[in-house]
Amino acid sequence: MANKATAAAVVISAVSLCTSAVSVGFALKNKPADSKPETSVTSSVTAETTDDDKTMQYVMYVGTNDKDTYKPEHTQEEARNIVDEVCMKYFDGYTMQDATGSWVDETGTAIHQYTIVCYFDGADKETVYKAADDLMAALNQSAVLIEETAIKMDYYMGS
Repeated sequence: MANKATAAAVVISAVSLCTSAVSVGFALKNKPADSKPETSVTSSVTAETTDDDKTMQYVMYVGTNDKDTYKPEHTQEEARNIVDEVCMKYFDGYTMQDATGSWVDETGTAIHQYTIVCYFDGADKETVYKAADDLMAALNQSAVLIEETAIKMDYYMGS
């Protein structure tokens, strides 16, 4: 069960990281190509960085099937609105994508669910986990998957 869910998460992650890299390039206007990116997500959030000016990126995979019934209790639009409301509470900006997650439950039944993938570039781990706690409560989830990766960002605005 866990191996299939992990494999699905890895595939979704690879596609999502590529898409995130493209969307980040459009985030700032009129910023010189040789300037350093701003890594603070909000005035109350301090960005975590690593050596060589890398910034932490957190990717959160939020399933939407209820943990008790294994069925969707919200429409996709309602789930997106819940995720948006929680993310805007903690972050000034983020990227959200739709995905499909699946796993095999304890009875051997394949379960598929609408999944929302959120990217937080330059956020701090504590804030990401606070948002995850709110999302798990709001969507009745037993867990969410959170990836943490050190990335190098460059806001290129053309020559």
